[in-house]
Amino acid sequence: MRRLVSVLFVVATLGGSPPATAQAIPDLSGNWIRGGGAIAFTDWQLTDAGARKLKSYDFMKDDPDYGCIASSWTRAWMNPNVLVRITQDADSVRFQHEFMDIDRRIPLVDRAAKNPKRSAPVPRMPGIGRSSAWYDGDTLVVDTVGIPEGWMATMEKWAGLPQSPKMRTTARLRRSGNTLTIEITHDDPTYYRTPVVATIPYTRTNWELMPYDCTPEEAAVVGPRK
Repeated sequence: MRRLVSVLFVVATLGGSPPATAQAIPDLSGNWIRGGGAIAFTDWQLTDAGARKLKSYDFMKDDPDYGCIASSWTRAWMNPNVLVRITQDADSVRFQHEFMDIDRRIPLVDRAAKNPKRSAPVPRMPGIGRSSAWYDGDTLVVDTVGIPEGWMATMEKWAGLPQSPKMRTTARLRRSGNTLTIEITHDDPTYYRTPVVATIPYTRTNWELMPYDCTPEEAAVVGPRK
């Protein structure tokens, strides 16, 4: 108590105010694996152009996975049985996905910045886009633009959901105990009348990150971890 009073006295004498307490950031670092619940998408309301694009989808020729390319960052999060390692630094957050060996280092920025610094393009993964991140209380927010024409999702009942160059995604990562929830809002006025929100749960794991070593012949095969 005596020390606190002394500090306040010195600050007041100098004509200032007590220093602000630094915002505590959520601890998201570690290895995570898809699990802890089902993937959920809100209903999508396609524009006429979106309906035509979805109807045209042919997985045999349109799915980039067959060429060892992730169609989108959402698609990378959706893949089962593979890890994501998150590393938090003072000025960036690194995401190392086993899926397609994706490695992203996203800069932390001022959310009010008009032209924030963004992550470098991921080699051979144009659908991933370029991102900036910031903390909002207990949530890591990742804003992504620079997304080309392509596909938001290419698996299960979501296969063929399109994305246009006007797509902007906002991912919110929140941790509760050993569960990490990734909530991704997709805004794309070209193909959707309203935003589409995907919720993807992950759980902590002791598994270590391993090379995916994709080959086109095996790219579409998903099996259990051993």
